[in-house]
Amino acid sequence: MRIVVAVSTFLIVCSCASKGEKKQVVSGQIRVSLDTVLVDSGDEFLYLQDQLYYSSLSTDKSYLVNFNRQDFTTEKIDLNELRLLEKVQFEKEGPNGVLNLGNYVSHFSLLSDGNILFWDYFMYKVFDENGQLVRDLALDKIAPEFLGTDEYYAGAFFQVENNSDRLIAFIFHWESGSRLILDFDLKDQTFEKIELPELEKLNEFNVNLLYEGTPAGSYGPSAKAISVNGQIVISNTAFNEVLIFDLEKDSLYTKSWNTHLLADKKSYVPPKEVERSSGQLKEIIKKNEEDLNYKSFFWDEKNERFFRFSERMHFGEELNGYGDYVSTGSDTFLSVFDKDFNLIAEAKISELDKLPVTYFTKDGDIWMFENIDDELAFVIVSIEDA
Repeated sequence: MRIVVAVSTFLIVCSCASKGEKKQVVSGQIRVSLDTVLVDSGDEFLYLQDQLYYSSLSTDKSYLVNFNRQDFTTEKIDLNELRLLEKVQFEKEGPNGVLNLGNYVSHFSLLSDGNILFWDYFMYKVFDENGQLVRDLALDKIAPEFLGTDEYYAGAFFQVENNSDRLIAFIFHWESGSRLILDFDLKDQTFEKIELPELEKLNEFNVNLLYEGTPAGSYGPSAKAISVNGQIVISNTAFNEVLIFDLEKDSLYTKSWNTHLLADKKSYVPPKEVERSSGQLKEIIKKNEEDLNYKSFFWDEKNERFFRFSERMHFGEELNGYGDYVSTGSDTFLSVFDKDFNLIAEAKISELDKLPVTYFTKDGDIWMFENIDDELAFVIVSIEDA
């Protein structure tokens, strides 16, 4: 099914504008078309329970690998021919085992050389696509104060193009809420720490959770990193901005916006702490999700532009089995930026009433995960005249 709509945009754009400054007005139109395609899995059942959360794209985006964390198989899906290519069984334990401690894998990612990196708090192993162990990176031995402990969480790893010995980690400190970049030299077994004080302001929207008066975690904004064109691009859910780490220049800089549709930051500021057993947390989560949440940037290599969704969710009174409010949909916004992060266009996309967990660009279009009667499908969103 193919639907074509024209979405008018009207932007008020301001980058770090002070009070009284004249704001730039940008107007235009985004033309959007939606097409749904199905993936042929043959006689196999694909693992869709995690909505492709544990999946990763090849460098050329010709295929996607989805990890089934229940039976430890990978599913290689050809995105050009829209069919399942193969399933590969990985070992849980033993010489080629992907587990270290516990019974789950936190993350996995395809590296630029085609190998697969599995990691959790205590394990950082590289496998080939056939499930054979290539290398135990032992990053906890290189940086024991940051990795190999449950105090820090590695949200992403990036293998630097044309230098397989350089690995970048984006990590989070649970107690302080601080984020860091660790720049590893695997050949010399060394690393450099890059602090990110620009992200400390996320604590403004953080809630400390208590259990009978004792600290028991926190709830607050998230930050996500991607690697594009020799840059680590870091966005967060609370502020209309992006933090860029240039790998070649070893420099950091920030771009920020204040627009008519999306403002410059979230408006809802939660209480500083809450007792978990009080029932207040679910109300705080509801109010936070009803406010704007800025999603991660993602790169359209064909047209050399960045996309970013933002979302305001809607809720009724229904609760799920965990006692949380059930979403009834959302207001979804799309922002389009050029390769230098200049805002080109921004609009509410009424045809998208809720963002999926997984989406990415391919051939200039946005591909969004869809489960149709337990079959893998993608909604392909084409953006024209942006």
